[in-house]
Amino acid sequence: MQRAGLAAFEYMQALWPNAKRILVVAGNGNNAGDAYVLACHAKQASFCVKVMCEDPSRLLSSDAGVWQAKWFELEGQTECFDSIAAESFDLVVDGLLGTGLKGNVTPNFLQMIRHINQADLPVLSLDVPSGLESDTGIGLPESVHSAATISFIAPKLGLLTGVGKHYCGQLKIASLGVDQTIHSLVGPRAQLVDWNTLLSLPARPIHANKGTFGKLVCIGGGKGMAGAIRLSAESALRSGAGMVRVICDASSVLHVASGRPELMVDGGNLLAALDWCSVVVLGPGLGKSDWAKQTFKSVIEYLVHKPKALVLDADGLNLLGDDFASYAELLSQLPSLVLTPHPGEAARLLNTSIRAVEADRYASCLQISQKYQAACILKGAGSIICDPVEPLAWVCNGGNPGMAVAGMGDLLSGICGAMLAQGLDPAEAAVYSVCAHAEAGDRVAKETGQRGILPTDLLLTIQTIINE
Repeated sequence: MQRAGLAAFEYMQALWPNAKRILVVAGNGNNAGDAYVLACHAKQASFCVKVMCEDPSRLLSSDAGVWQAKWFELEGQTECFDSIAAESFDLVVDGLLGTGLKGNVTPNFLQMIRHINQADLPVLSLDVPSGLESDTGIGLPESVHSAATISFIAPKLGLLTGVGKHYCGQLKIASLGVDQTIHSLVGPRAQLVDWNTLLSLPARPIHANKGTFGKLVCIGGGKGMAGAIRLSAESALRSGAGMVRVICDASSVLHVASGRPELMVDGGNLLAALDWCSVVVLGPGLGKSDWAKQTFKSVIEYLVHKPKALVLDADGLNLLGDDFASYAELLSQLPSLVLTPHPGEAARLLNTSIRAVEADRYASCLQISQKYQAACILKGAGSIICDPVEPLAWVCNGGNPGMAVAGMGDLLSGICGAMLAQGLDPAEAAVYSVCAHAEAGDRVAKETGQRGILPTDLLLTIQTIINE
């Protein structure tokens, strides 16, 4: 607790060096103890500090009580929960509720959370934003909206994905010197990954030819949706696939082939393309027309008899979700399957609502993975990857809101197909493709800003990244 409070005080100073008037909001448990440690350090450093709590006369127990007593010894100011006069403070430190929160926040504490959010002041949260369920990142029912959160010992699952990633703001992990000890006693539930944490892809053999790196067929591009399959196929080329072929609606052939002669594009000959390829990407721009439904059915039935790696995306996922009963047994026989749903597609795959998916993204991703016996990428802020035989989930620590634009998912499906074509197993392909995609988005955003990024802006950056 002493280390946590000191780490938070130092982090506060680093982020807001000019903030000298500090309001500390403390609860009744260990999170309050961390807050009192910070308050004591701040007061001893000549900051103007005030503590708000539920009952200033209530004595806390255990270590939290020790630091509460220390605060009183320093003649610290303590007041009951109330509205916050924003003009009186530079910063709020949120030590109201921590990881022990179970069930909904009590009315008194909920009111204080609302006061904090209404104060229009920067907030530093200790361990997790108060009111946030630490495993899922969902407010119970509301949570503090923090400018920054310092989380202790290890990152909490709910801070890494979905709305929890939004509410925690800038996230810092303070190991408190016990990280190795705790890891030897408690196994992790997830692994935080980004491109820089991954091993480089293997060097290419000097005697390689185009067939060495796989033959990929991308199937989609229904009438009026040529762009989606073009993005998927071109990103596969930029990600190192040896040869890429596109099967699309006849009306889309010219649009897909234009300006990219390296792509082999065909409005028919589906079975010939499936015979030729080693990996299939099915779904970008596929649509739900009769052509799309027949194409989907033909591909799945073919792969049952001649198994090959498959990436299902976009309308491939929607068609699967619409008629899972017809395809469940067929899919279970595929040796390599990767599904890449966004929350809406995930909801259809699980026959539930988007709200239910987002309420526990980890559980949703794992359920899809196990139901379909596939590596699953649940896209969004903090994309999650699960594999049915791997106890750990992977959470991507990259990406940015500038990537929230039509076509980004099509790029990802192509990258994933290319990784499979180059010999990665489904889980590896999913992790490497998500991290490369996120890293490319971050590098482009750093150069241009987030607004207005196009999927095609990432293509050359993807090529650079996978060669590092």
